[in-house]
Amino acid sequence: MRLLNDTKFVVTGLLLLILLFSFLLYSNLNFRANDSTEPTIGVITFKNKTVLRKYNDAVVWDLIESKTEVKNRDTIRTEGLSDAILTLNDGTKINISENSMILLDISDKNININFAYGSFEAAREGVVSGDMKMNITAGDKTVEVSSGDIKLDKTKSELNIKVDQGEAKLTSNGKEEKIGKDQVANVTDSGVKVGKQLFRLVTPEDRKNVFSESGQERINFSLAGWNNDTSKRSNPILEVSLFPDFSKSLIREKLSSATVSKKLDVGSYYWRVSYTDPSSQTKAVTEVYQFRILSDPSLKLLSPRNGEVISFSHEIPVIRFVWNLLDLYSSYTVQIARDNGFTDIVTLKQTQNQSLAFDNLKEGTYFAKIKAKSSLQGIDEKTSSVVSFQILKKTNTTPPELLEPNKGKVIAEELTKSQLFFSWKDDKDFDSYQWELSSDSNFNSILQSEKLKNNFFKLSNGLRIGTYFWRVKGKSNGGQSFDSKPYQFTVIAKEEMELISPNQGAEVEVDDRNLVILKWKKLTGKSNYEIEVSKQSDFATTIVKENVVGNYYEFKSKEYGRFYWRVKSLEGESNVSVTRNFQMVSNVEPPNLLSPTRNETIDLFTKNYISFSWKPVEKVSAYRLKLIDVSGIKEKIILNERISTNKFQMNEIQKLNVGRFRWEVSSLYKVSDGSEKESVSNKQDFFISVPELKVPKILTPGTLYVE
Repeated sequence: MRLLNDTKFVVTGLLLLILLFSFLLYSNLNFRANDSTEPTIGVITFKNKTVLRKYNDAVVWDLIESKTEVKNRDTIRTEGLSDAILTLNDGTKINISENSMILLDISDKNININFAYGSFEAAREGVVSGDMKMNITAGDKTVEVSSGDIKLDKTKSELNIKVDQGEAKLTSNGKEEKIGKDQVANVTDSGVKVGKQLFRLVTPEDRKNVFSESGQERINFSLAGWNNDTSKRSNPILEVSLFPDFSKSLIREKLSSATVSKKLDVGSYYWRVSYTDPSSQTKAVTEVYQFRILSDPSLKLLSPRNGEVISFSHEIPVIRFVWNLLDLYSSYTVQIARDNGFTDIVTLKQTQNQSLAFDNLKEGTYFAKIKAKSSLQGIDEKTSSVVSFQILKKTNTTPPELLEPNKGKVIAEELTKSQLFFSWKDDKDFDSYQWELSSDSNFNSILQSEKLKNNFFKLSNGLRIGTYFWRVKGKSNGGQSFDSKPYQFTVIAKEEMELISPNQGAEVEVDDRNLVILKWKKLTGKSNYEIEVSKQSDFATTIVKENVVGNYYEFKSKEYGRFYWRVKSLEGESNVSVTRNFQMVSNVEPPNLLSPTRNETIDLFTKNYISFSWKPVEKVSAYRLKLIDVSGIKEKIILNERISTNKFQMNEIQKLNVGRFRWEVSSLYKVSDGSEKESVSNKQDFFISVPELKVPKILTPGTLYVE
């Protein structure tokens, strides 16, 4: 017991317990189930980008690669722009789309899939399964498939099932429905609807990848089953969205033909057609197709440059080839030849990196190109344009060539304390270099001098504000010295990141392109910035977070309203601007309000309606009228109507109390893509009152008696 009163023993014991439990927690979190205890049920035969697997009873997700075995009761999850193909032992192929998750269990000799969310396809056509069936559970719904091809899409509000081959049986709320070939089942809270689609989606195909060099592509949407008479009566509407549940539609347009073309930026999209079923007069939708527009810029050889002459004196130089890295490609091959047709190839090398070095190229003229190869299906090999370069032996010694800081560069004083590097081209002709810094161009007042073996020098003591000159002397084997040309640079006080436009709190009117130019002051010597745009002042979530070269950004938004933005320099010490906000509004004018006038008092004792009127606006399709009760602490919307004329009479005065009200009217107008936008609104307040009722005064004198 005395040990418990001794502080050093207690503290030591507690520390040991903390270490023990920390180790146990770490071991538990990083525990991998012994996959030998669970049988192998299939193999990941293809995967793109981020695909994760979680073992049964484990808590940690692992990255999974192609050719990886999948064990029973494994959970497979894909992230954005990722997908995978799982081939089961019986030949069943399961194609899992992006942002999807399934759990597989073959414990009872059937293929049981717990479908959490997303989209996947199962192909069982031609599989010799005997009595083995596939049971797919999605919440309280179950789909049974013996053989055939089936596709499922699951969102928060609905489940869509399409059978391409064979037959499936759906069980929902105790009721069974059969889904035959080419039939679609739509399961919502209101019930199950099974039937053949009036329209069939053709292009873009499901899971289609469209490659774009420019970052924007024109997509042709086409349907099969179009019949002019029937199609017009069914009112088909094309819907394109960034979300699988179509909670927000990017495009929603009525179709007048079986084909329509739209321009779209790089991204992942979902599309379908909604229509009115002519036989039942109920709303119906086709299956959902997904397609992606992937950025696929051209492959460019950055170094050596076309026509570049690489000189050397004694030793053969090392030639480094550098090219732009492409997201969709996994390996690169450098080909070097003596002729433009690449019939006389000198050498070729393959790498997964962005550069390769060659030290065996002798004096002469060469031609080079890069070939990029992708591991993804459907992506062809990409080849860069051919560049020509020359390796030439020098006949005389040339002075060192200065690189950084370049001539006339301006540097902030604070940056000189930690990041001021001097560099020049290395030359085998020189055994050493003499670096010099001066306050004058003639180098009469040398501030600092260093003898170096390398072709760079880091200044560690910082510089004050002012103008400086630097040069390098190359020392040859024979003791000769060759002076470089001097370079001038200037040190200035620290620059602040400053936003230029829009001004703080400004209302920016935009046309149907919904484009706002965000500009900021370009910092001296810096060209790379990060811009953030958010609907929230704390930037908890961002609409835009991009790296930008230059001092402006073209911001586009499908919504109006208030936005917050800031800019950060990515070079040198982090320099962040203050946060500004602006309001994006339409350039379409809101109507001028006529009646009720501002602060007018309306007496409802003698009237049983209120008339609203405003001046008409040209080229508008309708108006939006809102009536808001602002008498209390919290505003209450009484009326929100879409009106085609410039006047409205409100007869439901029982909804109104005595007090203060605000009425607002905005213009509704069509934009180029056929959708409807709303302008800002004009607002006015008015008051509602009733006359004060007085207690009646009895004039007849005396008392009346009634027998």
